[in-house]
Amino acid sequence: MNLEIHMKLVKNLKSGSYEDFNKLYTIYADMLYHFILGLTKSPTEAEDIVQDTFLRIWQSRESINPDLSFKTYLYTIARNQAIDVLRKHVENVAFEEYICSEAFQEHSENDVEKNISFDEFKDKLSKVKEKLTPRQKLVFEMSREKGYSISMIAEELQLSEKTIKNQLTQALKILREELAYCFIFLFLLF
Repeated sequence: MNLEIHMKLVKNLKSGSYEDFNKLYTIYADMLYHFILGLTKSPTEAEDIVQDTFLRIWQSRESINPDLSFKTYLYTIARNQAIDVLRKHVENVAFEEYICSEAFQEHSENDVEKNISFDEFKDKLSKVKEKLTPRQKLVFEMSREKGYSISMIAEELQLSEKTIKNQLTQALKILREELAYCFIFLFLLF
C-alpha cells in the first residue's frame, strides 16, 4: 500500500473516521491474527486479542501519532495483550500442563488436525484425576492448584511430609502415564 494513502487513513482514524478505521482493520486484522496465534496457540484467544486491540485503537485514536508506524503501534498493543493473557494462564496449573502437552506441541508445528483445545485438555485432566486415590487427588490439588507447600499440606492433613511427597509423586506418575505429557512445571516444587 502506498505510504501516503496509509498515512491518510491513520490521520482520518485519528480524526474519528470510522470508515478509515474499518479500512485499517481490513488491512491488518488477518496478519495480526496470525501473529497472535503464533504467540497464544489458541484461535479463540487470538480472535479476542485482535478484537480487543482494535477496540483499544479506536478508543485511543486521538493520541495516535500518524508520523509513527501504525503497524508497530498495533502489534505492540496486541503483543502486550497476548502477554497479559499468557500470564493469567501461567497461574493456572492445567494450562501449564497443556503447554507441555503433545497437543500444544503439535499445534505449534501446524498440525491443526491433531490439536485439542485447552478446554478439552482440562476435561481430560479432570477425568484422569478421578483415577487417583482420594488422598492423591487432594494432595495434587492442594500442591499444584492451590499452591500449598509440602509442609502446609502435611500440617493441614496431619500427615508426615514424607507421606505427602510420596502421595504427590504417585499422583504425578499416574497423570504422566495417563496423559503422556511433559510435566516440567509440576516439578518446580521439588
